[in-house]
Amino acid sequence: MVAGNGFLYPLLGFASCVAFIYMSLGDLRLNYYEEPKVAFVERNGTHFILDGRPFYVNGWNSYWLMDQAVEDFSRPRVRAMLQAGAKMGLTVCRTWAFNDGAYNALQISPGRFEERVFKVLHKFVSGSCFPYIFRLCRNYATTPYREA
Repeated sequence: MVAGNGFLYPLLGFASCVAFIYMSLGDLRLNYYEEPKVAFVERNGTHFILDGRPFYVNGWNSYWLMDQAVEDFSRPRVRAMLQAGAKMGLTVCRTWAFNDGAYNALQISPGRFEERVFKVLHKFVSGSCFPYIFRLCRNYATTPYREA
């Protein structure tokens, strides 16, 4: 009998530790995949350079991508826009990375941010660009134009 030899409690303790560790690290993915390497666009004088070659910007402005990506029902609109840009051969998408105090706000109040919207911005909006090899230009603030 296992209990008679004094192995029951150490065995239960070990099993409890294994179960605790497994539940604590449940978010870890064992099927790690490497995202494609995407080089940054650099500047050389007045020219944009990508991987040592001239890079010509041809793209569009979709300020609403982050706002639409927050809700599950409107995410297909974001995918459709990125697919349309890819079909047209566009290489850059400019979008807002801010939304203050309104519906799906990134900044709820001064200094308080909604983590859920940050995660969407990173995982969905930025991640959706990889299959199309887009460069994403994210504006983090709105700065009004002022004449000097």
